[in-house]
Order: sequence, then structure tokens, then C-alpha cells
Amino acid sequence: MIRVLIVDDHRLFRLGLQRMLADAPSIKVVGEASSGEDAVQFCRDERPDVVLMDIRMPGIGGLEALNRIIRLQNSTRVIALTACEEQPFPAQMMKAGASGYLTKGVTAAETIAAIRKVFVGQKYFSAEVAQQLA
Repeated sequence: MIRVLIVDDHRLFRLGLQRMLADAPSIKVVGEASSGEDAVQFCRDERPDVVLMDIRMPGIGGLEALNRIIRLQNSTRVIALTACEEQPFPAQMMKAGASGYLTKGVTAAETIAAIRKVFVGQKYFSAEVAQQLA
């Protein structure tokens, strides 16, 4: 079972993502957070396998939260799931240790595929982001 934490400052988005993942075999949403600080605390206490995290949030934001999560538990994989597809965000997140980068325009199937790939140690980038990074 892949244990997933959803981090986004928009409650409706978190709820929609949670419902979408509820039907995915072998994936379980174990929590949600509305800020980077809450995400770091959750990871410290619960150690999820994968974190789906927005970049722009109140407080420390996704990039700093990623840095702190990686320092806490380097086996936790973080996927940026954000509306920010323009540089420098993808490159900054990858350099900081993100395992994947998705834009909020991806499909449910692609989101699930990304979770599964990063869980086994692979990297995953949505098509738009992969093109930019190449």
C-alpha cells in the first residue's frame, strides 16, 4: 500500500484529489495539509511514502517544505503538483530533491502513474515540464 499525503492550501482541491485517489488500487491517502509547515509536521509524525504538494502556499511554501521533508526522511518521495509550470519552479524543485513534477492539468490516470513510479524510485515529469527541462 502506498501511503500518500496531499498538501495544498485549497480545501476543495485536496478533497477532489482525495476522492480521485480513493478508487486507485494500492494507494491510500493517509492525510492532508494546507501548508508547508503542516506537511513537515505530518511527515515527521507519520512518514508517508509519497507527498503530493503544491509550490505556492502560505507560510514556508512547497520548496522549503520539500527541503525540510527530505532532511527529515529521505525515503519520502515528493511530487510537486502545481499550476506553476514555468521556470524556474520545475528546475528548483528537481534540484531540491523532488521525485516528480506535475501540473494541475494532468489526468487522474497520470497522477496515479506518477505516484506509483516515484514510489519505486523513478522520477516522473508531466510532458510540458519534461520538455522544458530537456
